[in-house]
Amino acid sequence: MSVSTPIAIDFLVVGAQKAGTTSVHDWLAAHPAIALPVHKETRFFADPDRFAKGAGWYREQFPKAIEGKAVGEVDPEYLYRPQAAANIGATSDAHRFIVLLRHPLKRALSQYLMSRRRGYETHDFREALTLEGSRLHDDPDGFAADHLGYTARSRYAEQVKRFREQFPQAEFLFMRSDELGEAGYRRICAFIGVEPAPETVDFAARSNTASEARSAFLRDAIHAPGGKSPLRRAIVRMFPRSLKRSVFLALEKLNQSPLEDDPEAIMATAPRAVLDAMRDDLKGLEEITGLDLADWREDLARRMAE
Repeated sequence: MSVSTPIAIDFLVVGAQKAGTTSVHDWLAAHPAIALPVHKETRFFADPDRFAKGAGWYREQFPKAIEGKAVGEVDPEYLYRPQAAANIGATSDAHRFIVLLRHPLKRALSQYLMSRRRGYETHDFREALTLEGSRLHDDPDGFAADHLGYTARSRYAEQVKRFREQFPQAEFLFMRSDELGEAGYRRICAFIGVEPAPETVDFAARSNTASEARSAFLRDAIHAPGGKSPLRRAIVRMFPRSLKRSVFLALEKLNQSPLEDDPEAIMATAPRAVLDAMRDDLKGLEEITGLDLADWREDLARRMAE
């Protein structure tokens, strides 16, 4: 798709998934001088079907985009999906990118727990990481890529490199997820070019904490592939399109209970080869981003030695 008038975007928070993007979205959505889409993650630049809807459809997702507001989006699919950077470059004037990064093993675990909670993953952590390569090989652009690419989404260097090469003149803000909080919020606001409004933010709130499903029935009703569950079909019929996503998110939150497993014990089962690949990737990532990730590398080395 090409557009005669580039889509006006002041900033994009492009990822990574499970690295604090939901918290940042909530913070920025509350800012009076920032306009975000009605719903987090339009996936416009990452999803071929949505991209085919055109620039007009994308602009419609920003009803609060009025003069004087900074327009942007938070969508972690943009960092991971290879086509997203090229689509952004071809159709928009985006020139500020925020990249949130998390300890790669902890990020992979967080995604694994989310997929397990939703019923998408039935294997233990070690088996899931071992199976990942064959799963992505068999389904590189579908369900596996969406939900089962645990280490693939944690290999940041190539993903960041893709954006740096696509936008050599753009401004980038690289942040570790453990740098978020009020100080991180102020850095993000300064980068976007708006005055911070910390009074609008609850920095103590935590989004998407590790959890598991209370009810397998409700879990399957919410996340059944292809809308096959009767409950899901009923919700789709009963609620207007603008409310459907909110209803499903509310039901999913209602169905969550605290995680009983020890995250450290789960991570201890990660194959040594996975840890080694993550450590190597971090070396390249440091060169691309300028971030100091020595503590992450040392932690992975410690886990390999145990």
